[in-house]
Amino acid sequence: MARISRSRPETRRVALGEDLRIAHARETFEAVATAGEGATAVEIDAAGVARVDAAGLQALAAAMLRLDAAGVDCRWSTVSPALAGAAALCGLSKALALPEAPQ
Repeated sequence: MARISRSRPETRRVALGEDLRIAHARETFEAVATAGEGATAVEIDAAGVARVDAAGLQALAAAMLRLDAAGVDCRWSTVSPALAGAAALCGLSKALALPEAPQ
């Protein structure tokens, strides 16, 4: 389950739950997309994400596109290896603006 909190008045933080699969895709989309309402930025914490599927990645991408269209900056605070690996496997790392893994 995603949780929203305020880091600063203009930035909202969304902590994603451990399951980013189809059963939680709608919830993920709504949490990320609505976090941008009245904010200038949304920071996503995906440190706890352990399970990912294509529907979850699609929900994240759609929410980030909505934020971008609204002029809300979207950034990552932490990305789990599971999320980074699934995004890379699907060719979505760039679309999700994931930080590059240290080498």
